[in-house]
Amino acid sequence: MEIRILGPVELELGGRRLRLGGPKQRALLSLLALKANLTVSVDRLIEGLWGEEPPASAAKMVQLYVSQLRKLLAEEAGAEIVTHGRGYELRLDHEAVDAARFERLVAEASQAEVRAGDVASDRPERAVSALERALSLWRGAPLGDLVGEPFAWGEIARLDDLRVAALEQLVEAK
Repeated sequence: MEIRILGPVELELGGRRLRLGGPKQRALLSLLALKANLTVSVDRLIEGLWGEEPPASAAKMVQLYVSQLRKLLAEEAGAEIVTHGRGYELRLDHEAVDAARFERLVAEASQAEVRAGDVASDRPERAVSALERALSLWRGAPLGDLVGEPFAWGEIARLDDLRVAALEQLVEAK
């Protein structure tokens, strides 16, 4: 399974891209994927989906979107949405989210660069390789199809900043 948010939001299971619902369902999946394996409160989800003026039915709509996502994930072993009180947790391998993989690879490159002064001479090449793999995960603007969603601006800015830093790091490593 792979959840892609470094571009338009996509969900791939078993080599095929699944059809996600409208922007709110894709936004909910993204919110949960960005906090994979952590509980996200219903209040935080409502705020992320509707901002400061949610509809009266917001909590019920979150339940509906979670139910629809659970059906999509039902065939994937090792991925599920679990209810915790008034919150939800997307349980999955952290590497299944492209943004998490990107951040791990950038951190790996940073560690290789820090150790570049060591005796091992392949450290800069390892940093370049990790950064190139990290940057290859990008398919466009992060959360590209969710720009208007209330939670998206902060995450888009954060991910864009990380991408620019990774590009700068790659130039320096080369």
